[in-house]
Amino acid sequence: MSPLAAYLHDLKHSRFFLPGLGVGIVLGFGLAAAWFQTTLPQWRPTGSAAARTVVKLDAAPGEPVRLRRGAVIVCEGDSLTYGFKRWGESIPGINGSPSPRSPKPYPETLRDLLGGEVAVVNHGKPGDQTLDGLTRWAREPTGDLTIIMYGANDAKVRGKPGALDVKVYASLLEALVRRRLDDGGQVIVLLPPPASARDTQARLDPFREAAAQVAARTGVKAVDAAHALADIGAPLQYDGLHLNDRANLAIAQALAQHIRVE
Repeated sequence: MSPLAAYLHDLKHSRFFLPGLGVGIVLGFGLAAAWFQTTLPQWRPTGSAAARTVVKLDAAPGEPVRLRRGAVIVCEGDSLTYGFKRWGESIPGINGSPSPRSPKPYPETLRDLLGGEVAVVNHGKPGDQTLDGLTRWAREPTGDLTIIMYGANDAKVRGKPGALDVKVYASLLEALVRRRLDDGGQVIVLLPPPASARDTQARLDPFREAAAQVAARTGVKAVDAAHALADIGAPLQYDGLHLNDRANLAIAQALAQHIRVE
């Protein structure tokens, strides 16, 4: 018998083998359960639940953004603004992206909620970060109101390397806001919605906080998508990141409460 075989034989017949094996199995299952609980989306029959997260905004909502009939609202952002839809009914892509879209992304839903009295332009592009927003839409005219939501891709919420430093993100987001303000438009900063997996949310929370701070520093209104989704059991698609139809509607409704068309 080889030395290794002899060692394994002695271990198997020792009085510590079975208890040790049991402890190892329990520990293994515990570590696996912890990994699944923190890393995978919180799946539900209709999608994914969202992580609980709170960002303190100004207590007073302030006056609504006032727009004339026929005004133009521009929504700038990533796939969440674009309306990316991984499964189910979809419509063709826009802005040069082939990715399928929800029939009712939040920008188009907002237009309908405002009675079709304003035009809404969807400047969302899957994968975009704040820097992409600065360059991609630099030559586009400023709308009467611009709704800006970036952060998920800046934070690399899927855990890929290359996350932007949150201070750099804040500077770029502030540049996006001030560009539209300097051009005479109004701005709403929309804080990114929560993700589903807990470790994903931990990466995103500092960027949500930074977005709120940028809004306060520039004197514009901030709306937290997380508040809009709080009462929906599964507001995200099964990937744990993208909005489902109920979430798009809820965010549009939350924004509509801050806008008056006169």
